[in-house]
Amino acid sequence: GPAASGKGTLSRALAEAFGFVHLDTGSLYRATALRMLRKGVELEGAAVDGEVLGEAAEEARRITGEDLASPALREERVAQGASIVSADMRVRAALLEYQRDFCRSPPGGAAGAVLDGRDIGTVVWPEAPLKLFVTADADVRAHRRFLELSAAGKDSAA
Repeated sequence: GPAASGKGTLSRALAEAFGFVHLDTGSLYRATALRMLRKGVELEGAAVDGEVLGEAAEEARRITGEDLASPALREERVAQGASIVSADMRVRAALLEYQRDFCRSPPGGAAGAVLDGRDIGTVVWPEAPLKLFVTADADVRAHRRFLELSAAGKDSAA
């Protein structure tokens, strides 16, 4: 569903209720960017070439639970880097495989997984036994986004 419709809130609650593991698939792109930034690789301008993006694809294959839990994932420079690495087909292929592996063998021996993200039920795991599409009224979504930005200390009036 669309941004701020409650997908993340619902998916985390379902995972907890059923004892499943949760994966916000958008965080995978952020984690890939964060791994590159921590290596000192700039993810902007002319410095981002095929070689750098190939290295990003390798880093995508090495993402850990610790990477996904890092508060740095919400930093603006990481978000910008995620936009860059997500455009590369090698990174996308590596993360698609990561997501499929997560579904096939949920971490920690969990009985199942709840994935929150785009194309989960159509591309990542079409054979998923249950698929939900979550939406909300535009006013509700705008209010939720306002609360998220306010809680993060960001100016949401701009």
